[in-house]
Amino acid sequence: MSCATSTWAVKDFAAAQQVINWYTCRWMIEEVFKVLKKECYNIEGSELEQGWAIRKLSIMILDTIIKVFQMLIAYNTEEGDHPISSNTAFEEEEIKCLKIIDKKMQGKTAKQSNPYSINNLKGAVWVIARIGGWKGYLSQRKPGATTLINGLRKFYNYYEGYALEKDVGTR
Repeated sequence: MSCATSTWAVKDFAAAQQVINWYTCRWMIEEVFKVLKKECYNIEGSELEQGWAIRKLSIMILDTIIKVFQMLIAYNTEEGDHPISSNTAFEEEEIKCLKIIDKKMQGKTAKQSNPYSINNLKGAVWVIARIGGWKGYLSQRKPGATTLINGLRKFYNYYEGYALEKDVGTR
Protein backbone atom coordinates (compact mmCIF):
# COMPACT_ATOMS: atom_id res chain seq x y z
CA MET A 1 0.00 0.00 0.00
CA SER A 2 1.33 3.41 -0.96
CA CYS A 3 1.83 6.22 1.60
CA ALA A 4 -0.02 8.58 -0.76
CA THR A 5 -3.22 6.61 -0.24
CA SER A 6 -5.79 8.31 1.95
CA THR A 7 -7.63 5.11 2.85
CA TRP A 8 -6.02 2.41 4.93
CA ALA A 9 -7.27 -1.08 5.59
CA VAL A 10 -8.42 -1.34 9.19
CA LYS A 11 -8.85 -4.93 10.31
CA ASP A 12 -8.65 -4.57 14.08
CA PHE A 13 -8.44 -2.03 16.90
CA ALA A 14 -4.61 -1.85 16.79
CA ALA A 15 -4.72 -1.03 13.06
CA ALA A 16 -7.32 1.68 13.74
CA GLN A 17 -5.08 3.21 16.41
CA GLN A 18 -2.13 3.16 14.00
CA VAL A 19 -4.13 4.96 11.30
CA ILE A 20 -5.24 7.58 13.83
CA ASN A 21 -1.60 8.08 14.89
CA TRP A 22 -0.54 8.54 11.26
CA TYR A 23 -3.25 11.11 10.62
CA THR A 24 -2.39 12.91 13.84
CA CYS A 25 1.20 13.23 12.60
CA ARG A 26 -0.02 14.28 9.18
CA TRP A 27 -2.20 16.97 10.76
CA MET A 28 0.77 18.31 12.71
CA ILE A 29 2.85 18.42 9.52
CA GLU A 30 0.02 20.26 7.73
CA GLU A 31 -0.09 22.80 10.57
CA VAL A 32 3.67 23.36 10.31
CA PHE A 33 3.42 23.96 6.56
CA LYS A 34 0.43 26.27 7.04
CA VAL A 35 2.47 28.44 9.41
CA LEU A 36 5.62 28.21 7.29
CA LYS A 37 3.93 28.95 3.97
CA LYS A 38 0.73 30.92 4.45
CA GLU A 39 -0.24 31.98 7.95
CA CYS A 40 2.81 33.71 9.32
CA TYR A 41 6.03 33.47 7.42
CA ASN A 42 5.09 33.23 3.72
CA ILE A 43 8.32 31.40 2.93
CA GLU A 44 7.22 31.02 -0.69
CA GLY A 45 7.02 34.82 -0.99
CA SER A 46 10.58 35.35 0.16
CA GLU A 47 12.86 36.97 -2.36
CA LEU A 48 15.65 34.49 -1.73
CA GLU A 49 16.80 32.81 -4.90
CA GLN A 50 19.41 30.29 -3.77
CA GLY A 51 18.29 26.93 -2.41
CA TRP A 52 20.77 27.05 0.47
CA ALA A 53 19.42 30.46 1.58
CA ILE A 54 15.83 29.22 1.55
CA ARG A 55 16.87 26.14 3.55
CA LYS A 56 18.66 28.30 6.15
CA LEU A 57 15.63 30.58 6.46
CA SER A 58 13.33 27.56 6.80
CA ILE A 59 15.49 26.09 9.59
CA MET A 60 15.49 29.40 11.49
CA ILE A 61 11.71 29.62 11.16
CA LEU A 62 11.29 25.98 12.21
CA ASP A 63 13.06 26.80 15.48
CA THR A 64 10.21 29.19 16.30
CA ILE A 65 7.59 26.74 15.05
CA ILE A 66 8.98 24.03 17.36
CA LYS A 67 8.70 26.43 20.30
CA VAL A 68 5.11 27.23 19.31
CA PHE A 69 4.17 23.56 19.07
CA GLN A 70 5.80 22.90 22.45
CA MET A 71 3.56 25.60 23.86
CA LEU A 72 0.44 24.29 22.08
CA ILE A 73 1.02 20.77 23.36
CA ALA A 74 1.59 21.99 26.92
CA TYR A 75 -1.49 24.22 26.83
CA ASN A 76 -3.73 21.52 25.39
CA THR A 77 -2.57 18.78 27.77
CA GLU A 78 -5.05 18.34 30.58
CA GLU A 79 -2.97 16.32 33.02
CA GLY A 80 -0.21 17.72 35.13
CA ASP A 81 1.84 20.85 35.01
CA HIS A 82 4.75 21.39 32.69
CA PRO A 83 7.38 23.28 34.69
CA ILE A 84 8.66 26.33 32.88
CA SER A 85 12.41 26.11 32.82
CA SER A 86 15.34 26.67 30.52
CA ASN A 87 14.87 23.18 29.08
CA THR A 88 11.39 24.04 27.80
CA ALA A 89 10.49 26.99 25.60
CA PHE A 90 12.09 29.89 27.50
CA GLU A 91 15.43 30.84 29.02
CA GLU A 92 15.70 31.93 32.66
CA GLU A 93 15.79 35.69 31.91
CA GLU A 94 12.85 35.33 29.51
CA ILE A 95 10.89 33.66 32.30
CA LYS A 96 11.59 36.62 34.60
CA CYS A 97 10.28 38.98 31.93
CA LEU A 98 7.19 36.78 31.40
CA LYS A 99 6.45 36.97 35.13
CA ILE A 100 6.47 40.78 35.00
CA ILE A 101 4.19 40.81 31.95
CA ASP A 102 1.88 38.27 33.64
CA LYS A 103 1.35 40.66 36.57
CA LYS A 104 0.39 43.44 34.16
CA MET A 105 -1.95 41.20 32.11
CA GLN A 106 -4.11 40.19 35.08
CA GLY A 107 -7.67 41.41 34.70
CA LYS A 108 -9.99 42.82 37.31
CA THR A 109 -11.99 39.58 37.57
CA ALA A 110 -11.02 35.93 37.92
CA LYS A 111 -12.25 35.28 34.37
CA GLN A 112 -9.79 37.86 33.05
CA SER A 113 -6.82 36.54 35.03
CA ASN A 114 -4.31 33.83 34.25
CA PRO A 115 -5.82 30.62 35.67
CA TYR A 116 -2.45 28.87 35.56
CA SER A 117 0.68 29.36 37.58
CA ILE A 118 3.26 31.45 35.76
CA ASN A 119 5.78 28.88 37.02
CA ASN A 120 4.51 26.34 34.49
CA LEU A 121 4.41 26.42 30.72
CA LYS A 122 0.60 26.71 30.57
CA GLY A 123 0.80 29.97 32.48
CA ALA A 124 3.49 31.27 30.12
CA VAL A 125 1.43 30.23 27.08
CA TRP A 126 -1.56 32.14 28.50
CA VAL A 127 0.61 35.28 28.69
CA ILE A 128 2.04 34.83 25.18
CA ALA A 129 -1.44 34.23 23.76
CA ARG A 130 -2.80 37.36 25.48
CA ILE A 131 0.05 39.40 24.01
CA GLY A 132 -0.83 37.85 20.64
CA GLY A 133 -4.39 39.12 20.78
CA TRP A 134 -6.26 36.29 22.50
CA LYS A 135 -8.80 37.55 25.03
CA GLY A 136 -7.93 34.96 27.67
CA TYR A 137 -11.38 33.66 28.51
CA LEU A 138 -11.51 29.92 29.11
CA SER A 139 -14.94 29.91 27.43
CA GLN A 140 -13.45 30.98 24.09
CA ARG A 141 -11.45 28.89 21.67
CA LYS A 142 -7.94 27.97 22.77
CA PRO A 143 -5.13 30.01 21.22
CA GLY A 144 -3.71 28.66 18.00
CA ALA A 145 -0.31 28.71 16.35
CA THR A 146 -0.82 32.07 14.62
CA THR A 147 -1.83 33.78 17.86
CA LEU A 148 1.19 32.32 19.66
CA ILE A 149 3.58 33.38 16.89
CA ASN A 150 2.16 36.91 17.01
CA GLY A 151 2.51 36.83 20.79
CA LEU A 152 6.10 35.60 20.59
CA ARG A 153 7.02 38.40 18.19
CA LYS A 154 5.62 40.99 20.59
CA PHE A 155 7.10 39.23 23.61
CA TYR A 156 10.59 39.38 22.14
CA ASN A 157 10.13 43.11 21.56
CA TYR A 158 9.15 43.47 25.22
CA TYR A 159 12.05 41.25 26.22
CA GLU A 160 14.50 43.40 24.29
CA GLY A 161 13.31 46.43 26.27
CA TYR A 162 13.49 44.43 29.51
CA ALA A 163 17.07 43.36 28.77
CA LEU A 164 18.07 46.89 27.78
CA GLU A 165 16.63 48.34 30.98
CA LYS A 166 18.42 45.68 32.97
CA ASP A 167 21.72 46.48 31.29
CA VAL A 168 21.54 50.28 31.55
CA GLY A 169 18.89 50.78 34.23
CA THR A 170 19.58 52.44 37.55
CA ARG A 171 18.01 49.78 39.75
